[in-house]
Amino acid sequence: MKIGLNTNTFPDETLDILLPMAKDFGIKYLELWGSNLESNGTTAVNFYAFSDKDLNKAKKQLGAAGVIVGSISSGLGLDAKMTSDPEAFSKELVATVEVAAHFGAKVVNHYSDKIQPGTTPEIDRLHQYFDAAVKRAEELGVVLALENEAGDASRTPENMLAIVKAFDSPNFKTNFDATNYYHASCEAFPYAYELLQQHIAYVHIKNGRLYRPGGYCPDTKWFGGAMTGEAGTIYYCEAKDGVVNIDGLVHRLAKDGYKGMCTLEPHTTRENAIAAIRSEVKYLRATGLFEE
Repeated sequence: MKIGLNTNTFPDETLDILLPMAKDFGIKYLELWGSNLESNGTTAVNFYAFSDKDLNKAKKQLGAAGVIVGSISSGLGLDAKMTSDPEAFSKELVATVEVAAHFGAKVVNHYSDKIQPGTTPEIDRLHQYFDAAVKRAEELGVVLALENEAGDASRTPENMLAIVKAFDSPNFKTNFDATNYYHASCEAFPYAYELLQQHIAYVHIKNGRLYRPGGYCPDTKWFGGAMTGEAGTIYYCEAKDGVVNIDGLVHRLAKDGYKGMCTLEPHTTRENAIAAIRSEVKYLRATGLFEE
């Protein structure tokens, strides 16, 4: 398996800063967001878009640094303006699939957050937003991996399974974020993993626990949002320190033949994230399951 870095962990920083940082961490695979790329001089489309970014410059920078784009991430589903226009959204998601092919990435991580904010999957609505991109992904050999989010209808593993089955395509799968399932008060591992295992194309790594003030949760810079379906709020933490059995998850992924990225995305301040990523890389490498 491969350790990846989510560039949206540092949303205001461009590749000239991020690439030396990744190399310093000992990480050579990126989950690349459009928000970290420079403009190509055309009219701006969206913070998360790729069609208005300088892709050729980015490709040269990545090649010179020896850093690989393992996945592309589309935050379009997180943006209310983009999701208010299904046609514009669909066009940009298709462009994002093409960008993945441009960089040689096989996975596009994406979201349904503002598309289906309720508790029940809106399958017909999702088809309206995603179908054209799924078709293009099939043509280009790219997989769209929908990330489960605690705040939308993808929050439960049962809902995610229903969504993936509704698209009925080998190029539409899921990004498995175990801590997001915990955030939604679901059993992330082993239950959610076992339910979705054959549909997992991508994995995010972080951890969490319930927020308790004082010594139990000493640094409010790791403080997160309200738990779904349970009183309290989530307190993010390093993978080895939280409620979710990340160690069991990565060992099971390896046993089941997963060879893709396990991407780090600590939800905290820049300073905390840098320290956490160093620690996370050391922790994951010690398992013996990851490429050097």
